Amino acid sequence: MTIAYLTGLVAARQIDIKALAGFLALALLINAKQAAVIWMRTDSKARIVPAMVFGLHFLCASVLLCPLYNHYGLLQLLPYTAFPAVYLLSLRFLGEHAIATEVLGFILLSLAALVAKAIVGSGLDVNLFVAVAVFFVAGVFRVRIQFKKKFLYRVVMFCYVGAAAGLFYSMGYRILLLLPFIDNLVFAVTLYQVNLQATGWIEMVKGFAFLLLLAVFGYS
Repeated sequence: MTIAYLTGLVAARQIDIKALAGFLALALLINAKQAAVIWMRTDSKARIVPAMVFGLHFLCASVLLCPLYNHYGLLQLLPYTAFPAVYLLSLRFLGEHAIATEVLGFILLSLAALVAKAIVGSGLDVNLFVAVAVFFVAGVFRVRIQFKKKFLYRVVMFCYVGAAAGLFYSMGYRILLLLPFIDNLVFAVTLYQVNLQATGWIEMVKGFAFLLLLAVFGYS
């Protein structure tokens, strides 16, 4: 989320106190996930406390996001609420580790880029959101390869990278931003040995590489 948020600020080429408010709001919403999971999975008597914690996080985040409402109005922002709603439904009915839930989770985190750019007054940039989401969702399939080591997921990785490159080209995005995907392809071919903690660091480095490429070259 932090890298996605920084990406939005880099794309906006500006920063102010509202950017801090937006970051804190998103942090609260992400931290509310645990309370939401407990709330959905426990019986009626034990649901009161997690429901209150979730509600408090949501309320505080909503207040911090007031600059967004002032800039764009609720009607313009309403379509983006579909992403957290669908994610929560997937979390409830498919489970936390279902591939659909994980993909939706990364798409949801990618909304941080859109929020960051929008909250400082640089517009609701859907193109930026799409570019960031396409980049970060690839991490889901890389981790799947590491855990499952199935040939199918390795093929899916190649198809995903090819589709991402095709999408970037067709929409006028800079394909150069996908340069960190070289690691995804190398891993899909070689299955080089690395533990999960190291994978986390690799994905973080790739995220910062994406951020640097976007800062230097832009995304379109």
